[in-house]
Amino acid sequence: MDPLDWALICELCGNARMPYKELAQKFNISDNTVKNRINRLREQGVIKKFGICVSFETLGVEMVSGFVTTDGSENVIELMKQIASQPMVCDICRNADRRYEYWAMVKGASETLGLEGFLSELDGVTNVEIQPVVTFYPNKPPTWVGNTRGKRVTFSRDQLHVLRSLTIDSRLSISQIARQTGFTPRRVRRIILDLQEGGGIHTYVLYDPFALGNMEYRLRISYDKAKTTGQDVVMDLHEKHPELFWWSTITTNNPIVDVGLIIDSPGKGPPIAAEIKAAAYTESVEDFVSYPRVVHGINRLNTHLLELLKEAGL
Repeated sequence: MDPLDWALICELCGNARMPYKELAQKFNISDNTVKNRINRLREQGVIKKFGICVSFETLGVEMVSGFVTTDGSENVIELMKQIASQPMVCDICRNADRRYEYWAMVKGASETLGLEGFLSELDGVTNVEIQPVVTFYPNKPPTWVGNTRGKRVTFSRDQLHVLRSLTIDSRLSISQIARQTGFTPRRVRRIILDLQEGGGIHTYVLYDPFALGNMEYRLRISYDKAKTTGQDVVMDLHEKHPELFWWSTITTNNPIVDVGLIIDSPGKGPPIAAEIKAAAYTESVEDFVSYPRVVHGINRLNTHLLELLKEAGL
């Protein structure tokens, strides 16, 4: 996967329905180049699906992350499966210090406490940490679900009919959706536009950055908040290494930034860590390759949409 492949994926994360012609114009390449690259990424298993989900505001959730510490007696994979069994957990990895780091979408204090209690009772667990975070993806458009909370909306029945088709493939053509719903193409086009402008849904690319043998290089950066902000730390890293940047979270109650980079060899990571350590704003940096990893992504936002369709008898 080269920088252009990655740039195409990131752009489609903001709007999976973006026409190939528009992508071609943005990157100054031909329509066929876009089509061929997207098709190849699908064949290679990098692009898994073009999906759709509701917004954070529509579901009413917040992001949290934390660490699970154990006494070392656990079966690694089994413990990760147990943690990932909770519907609010969207991502978990094992760090170099043998702790398990997780991210979750929770509804209020009751779910936060419930998750903390569940994790604390797992066999072998000695400590659980949990804290609020915000996600920040400067490599993806502002419309990407990780960059905006969107708006809280209630969907009409006609909108739900169209959404049912889009859950199968959010790049379905207007004519295909019209055939499935019985609506006219003009009606379908209007409904999709209303959905996009309403801020209650996001179309995105479900992708696997590890499908071609890449690995995740993690940086946990503590910074001096008198000298910079978490967002500026992330932007500095992204501007220097846009082709490697994957994701970041900014802890809201501590000056800590977590960043994930996609690298194809372990040797590419340490020079970046050294670069960050030398920055005037840096207080400390932890760096490591995370493995193994369980990623559910934004499945809770997907699941809520499926629940709405089921409630509507669709």
